[in-house]
Amino acid sequence: MPSVYLEHLTWVQAEKAFREIPIVLLPIGAILKEHGPHLPLNTDYLIARDLARRVAEQTDVIVCPPVTFGYYPAFVHFPGSVNLASDTFRETVEQIILSLSKNGAQRFLLLNTGVSTTAPLTLAANNLVAQNIRVALANILELGKRADAVIENESGSHANEHETSMLLAIDSTVVKMENAVAEIQLWMNERGAPVREAGPLLRSQDGVGVYCPSGVIGDPTRATREKGEAILRAMADDVVAFCKNWE
Repeated sequence: MPSVYLEHLTWVQAEKAFREIPIVLLPIGAILKEHGPHLPLNTDYLIARDLARRVAEQTDVIVCPPVTFGYYPAFVHFPGSVNLASDTFRETVEQIILSLSKNGAQRFLLLNTGVSTTAPLTLAANNLVAQNIRVALANILELGKRADAVIENESGSHANEHETSMLLAIDSTVVKMENAVAEIQLWMNERGAPVREAGPLLRSQDGVGVYCPSGVIGDPTRATREKGEAILRAMADDVVAFCKNWE
C-alpha cells in the first residue's frame, strides 16, 4: 500500500492503512513563530509539510497532519508567535500517539523541525516507549549533513541562510528577500558551538534574554533556491533511509 495522508481517509481506510503501513510520520512545525522580517510565521509548518511530502514520495508511510503549536519560548516577544508550556506540548504529542496506537498504528516517527521542541519530544518518546509503543525522533540539527557545504555563512541558526534557502525552494512567493537582514552578533557562534545563549530573543536591550531586534540569527541574504533544494533533498533522504531500515 503506497503512502497515504491520514486526514484524507475514512475510518475504514485508516484501519486498513494501519495494518498495511508500519510507520506513521508525525511532522511537527510551528505555524505561528517569528522568522525575521522576511519569512512568514508558518515557516516551520511549511518545512515540516514539505519534508513529509518528500519522504512519502520515496517510502511508504502514513502521514499525519503536522502538529502546529509547540514549545517555542525564545520567540514570545515577537507579535504572532505562540508558545505552549513544555508539559502541555509533550502531553499533546503523547495523547495523539496514544490515540492512534490504540487504533492499530504500529510505529511513530516524529519529524521535528524545531530545536526547543527536542527536549519535550525526547521525554514524550521515552514515556511512550515505556508503554511498549515504538517511537523514533528525527532531530533537524542532525538531518541533511551532506548538504552543509552549500552554506556560505555558518553563523546563526534561525531565519538564516539555511532556513531561508529552504523556504525559497518550497515557495519563493512567501519570502520577502527585500526585507532580509543579516543579524550576526558576538553571541551567535560558529557551527559546533551553542546555538544561542539562554533566554528569549529580545526586541529591545531591556530584559532577561539576548538582544536580537530583527528576530534573525544569521545571514539570510546569502540564501538561494538551489541551496534550499539541496538541503531539503538531503534531509528527506536521511529520513527515508531510516524508515527503510527501521526494524
